[in-house]
Amino acid sequence: MHPENTERLRPAESQLFNKNVLAQTGMLWQHLRERLGIAETMNSISSHSTSTLVLSDQLISQIITLKQTTLLVEAAFAANAMSCAVALPVVVESLDGFDIHFGVKSGYLRLFDSSLSELPFIKYLSDEVGDVIGLKAGGYWFRNPAVGLPGHRAALLLFDPETGNVTALMSANTITCLRTAAVGAIAAKYLARQDSHMAGIIGAGEQAHAQLEAVRLSRPISHAYVWDKRPAAAYAYASTWKKNGMCIEAVPEIRVAVENADVVITATPSTEVLVRSEWVRQGTHVTAVGSDGYGKQELDIRLLQRAKLVVDKVSQSLEIGELQHATRQGLDARKMIHAELGEICAGQKPGRQNDQEITVFDSSGVSFQDLVVAGYLVRQAKSKDLGEYVKL
Repeated sequence: MHPENTERLRPAESQLFNKNVLAQTGMLWQHLRERLGIAETMNSISSHSTSTLVLSDQLISQIITLKQTTLLVEAAFAANAMSCAVALPVVVESLDGFDIHFGVKSGYLRLFDSSLSELPFIKYLSDEVGDVIGLKAGGYWFRNPAVGLPGHRAALLLFDPETGNVTALMSANTITCLRTAAVGAIAAKYLARQDSHMAGIIGAGEQAHAQLEAVRLSRPISHAYVWDKRPAAAYAYASTWKKNGMCIEAVPEIRVAVENADVVITATPSTEVLVRSEWVRQGTHVTAVGSDGYGKQELDIRLLQRAKLVVDKVSQSLEIGELQHATRQGLDARKMIHAELGEICAGQKPGRQNDQEITVFDSSGVSFQDLVVAGYLVRQAKSKDLGEYVKL
């Protein structure tokens, strides 16, 4: 992904799932599909062939964009609110002796037999993705960055819903980066102020770059501060974005980045509080994507108590997300949650309701984000005769 390719979504696109315009979304989906050049494809990714499609990160990057990923992931979250996209219980552990944070996330999309098939986002997913069953395995290798390798590593498997054949095996590094960034764009669309222009970026890794690119799809971000515990990484991050027209400054203290921001984004593997409640001013939106395992934490619990809190999945936020720490302190963490993101995407609950609210989105990463992208990739690869096939 490159910052220079960033393009803001138009206002009409930012209202896809607002319940006040739900009747119009069928036309909006068609408009978006025409703009993005999405081809009409087959009605199911299922194949009775025993061959398995293999897709590399390089090929995946050629097939799908961040903007397309955002459209797919938003639809998947709305489908989740209707129980048509399901995340199964996650397995996440820190592996003693390996210095690895490892996990398995699985789930499925079940669309064709749904009584909700005429809802525009369900119809869109049926047309572009289809029924999907699968899992992603991977995590974070903490020693990799020191030797010049990416910390995040993952692979993804899809199964034929009818036969159980392994239909696809793909590298999931690009998928993870894209789908995590996409949910940041979606959260900002519903929760950040319309006039947000200043971002505070906490972390300077690959996902921090992706998050800044993504938030600019939803809000007119023109200025940013960036902090990282490695000052050289923060300066390199700022230098990259300056070359592409962003007014950005690397700062030595997190507080500076947070206090001046309209949108705060945390993308770190931290296990301690980085963003303190008293630094966050009224009207700010915070997207936290780093807490996706036991012991991880980026946000002050007092901030979660002050804010309108939205999570990707309640069960995961309570167990491996930011709310795990509130639960351990004996707080009724579930009552702190305003909504799951899917409920807002589907128009069941409101997002931001005024410019004074502090909003927080806690992203622990859910399986249907990966699966909806993977299903789309399989459709596109088959229709364009891309990828390789192997016999397992």
